[in-house]
Amino acid sequence: MLSIKHKSKKQSFQLPISGYLGYFITKFFHFYKPITLIHERFETITLFNEISKIKIDKPVYITGLARAGTTIVLEMLSKHPDLATHQYKHLLIPYFPYWMYKITNKVRIYSKPTKRIHNDGIMITRDSPEAVEEIFWRKYFKHISIENSSHILNGNTINPKFENFYPNHMRKLLIAQMRSRYLAKNNYNVTRLEYLLRIFPSAKFLLIIRNPVNHIASLIKQTKLFMKMEKQIPFLLDWLKILGHREFGHNSICINVNNTELIHKIRKLWSNKKTYVKGWAYYWASIYDFIANSLEENKKLRSATFTVDYNKLCEKPADTIDRILEHTELPLSKFLKVREYYINHLHKPTYYSPDFSEQELSDIYEVTKDTASRFGLKIPLGN
Repeated sequence: MLSIKHKSKKQSFQLPISGYLGYFITKFFHFYKPITLIHERFETITLFNEISKIKIDKPVYITGLARAGTTIVLEMLSKHPDLATHQYKHLLIPYFPYWMYKITNKVRIYSKPTKRIHNDGIMITRDSPEAVEEIFWRKYFKHISIENSSHILNGNTINPKFENFYPNHMRKLLIAQMRSRYLAKNNYNVTRLEYLLRIFPSAKFLLIIRNPVNHIASLIKQTKLFMKMEKQIPFLLDWLKILGHREFGHNSICINVNNTELIHKIRKLWSNKKTYVKGWAYYWASIYDFIANSLEENKKLRSATFTVDYNKLCEKPADTIDRILEHTELPLSKFLKVREYYINHLHKPTYYSPDFSEQELSDIYEVTKDTASRFGLKIPLGN
C-alpha cells in the first residue's frame, strides 16, 4: 500500500481566531441568502454607470485537476498589473467583491503571511489570490453538486440568470482592483470550457497537467490531510461545502464527465486498500481524456487553450512563462520583475515524495499511459 514520505511530522491542526470568525461570517450570509442577494443586487445598482462601461475582454481561466499546479500559476499571474482576481478575503462574502475589497482595505486583519491549510509551503494573506467563484456556479447549476449527474456544460448550455450575474460580478471585481482583465482559477472548470468560450469568445484557457505518478501522490497526500483536519476542526467540513471546495475530504465530489458508471468504479476501487491508488489513476485519466477529446473535437477551444506541463514549468520556467504570456496576450514589459523572480524560485515540491509499491506504479502506468501520451507526458517508472 502507498506511503508518502513527509518532512514534517506535525499532525495537529489549529485555526487562528480569524478562521473561526471567517466561518461564522460565511455561514451567516449563506444561511440568510435572500438578504445576501438583495445586497448583491444593491451593490450592482450603485455601480451601474461604471459597470455599463466595462467590456469583459480576454478573461484568463486556469484549470486542471486539483494538485496539478494551478495554484502556483494563479499566484504568479495574479501579480500581473492587468489582471484582477478573487482573494482570500472574498471567501467571507463572495457576493460583494467591490464592497469587500473597499472595507478590508481599511481594516488591518489577517494581513500577516501564514501557511495555507493545504500544508504545501505556500504562504498566504487576505490579499492572496484564491479560487472563489465555485460558490456561484453551484448556486446557478444545482446538478454540479451531485456526483451521479454529468457535470459537463458545453456550448449549447444556456442559463440566462447566471449569464447576467456572472459578467457583472467580474466587472465589479475589475472596478474594485482597477484592472482591465479578469483572472480565475477553478479546477471544476475542466468540464465548462466550451460553455465559458460561448459566453466569452475571447477567453484564454490555461490547462495545467502533471505527470500522473507525482500528481496522484499529491492528491492522496492532500485527501488524507483534509480528512485529518476535518476530524480536528469539525466545522471545516461545512465551510468547505458552502464554498464549493470539495476536491478532498469526507465530503469530496468527483468530477463527472458524463460517465457515472466510471465514478462508481472509482469509488469501489478507493474502498479497497489494494486498489486505492488504481482508483486515483482512473480518475486522473478520465479527466484528462475528457479534456483531450474536447480539444480534438473543438477547433476554437483548442486555439483558446494552452497546456502547461507542470514539470516543464519547474524545469524550464523562462520558456514556459513566456509561452503563457504569449498565449494570454499579457504584456511582458509589465511582468519582467515577477518573471525574473519565478525563474529563480520555481522548483518541484520538496516537502514530500511519492513512495509507491511496484504494483501501484504498474497500475498507474497501465491506466494512465495512453492519456499521458496524448499530452506528451512521460511517466516515471520508479520512485
